[in-house]
Amino acid sequence: MATTIQDGTGKGYSARIDDEGRLFTRTTNETEIEHSVVSGRAFNINTEFLPISSSGESALLYLKNNEAAPLVVAAWFIGTDNAAGTPTRQGLTAVYVNPTGGTLIASASVVQTQNRLLGSSETLDVDIYKGGDGYTITGQQPTPVLYQTQGSSARAFGTVYLAIPKGASLAVTYTPNGAEPLEIYTGFQVFKSDVEGAE
Repeated sequence: MATTIQDGTGKGYSARIDDEGRLFTRTTNETEIEHSVVSGRAFNINTEFLPISSSGESALLYLKNNEAAPLVVAAWFIGTDNAAGTPTRQGLTAVYVNPTGGTLIASASVVQTQNRLLGSSETLDVDIYKGGDGYTITGQQPTPVLYQTQGSSARAFGTVYLAIPKGASLAVTYTPNGAEPLEIYTGFQVFKSDVEGAE
């Protein structure tokens, strides 16, 4: 059965078709994070500056998703400043999957989320804790999902696009490698997925 498309130019409820049968449309393209920002589903998470004085690995940030849908991590950022040591090599930052213990989790120093739609009342059901000098994590998967160098006085920002299902978690650590003492902050840009994930 043939389908007939008629020109509805100017009627306000049907499409414009030209004499060659072409359908006219106009679209606005936006990324998923941009759409989430204007709909109130995007959030910033930031430890703000944490002092580090030990040379070993310190756990800085823990994030667990309690939402029914996956939580998408769109970007990861790190900043360091006021380093007074002499590094033997660049510092190393890492993001580990599903830690189950350690002083970072046990201390439960809560970090507040900030909705990227200013004034929105939309909230995010997550557990977020910040750590700092000498804090630990245990039980995580041994291979980090993200791993990169970080200078002793620098800022890094990058898109990462990780999805955290309900009940899963991430933790960020930093090893200064001689740059200590210094201050460091880290965090994520995240948004609520509008697609229910597998439980």
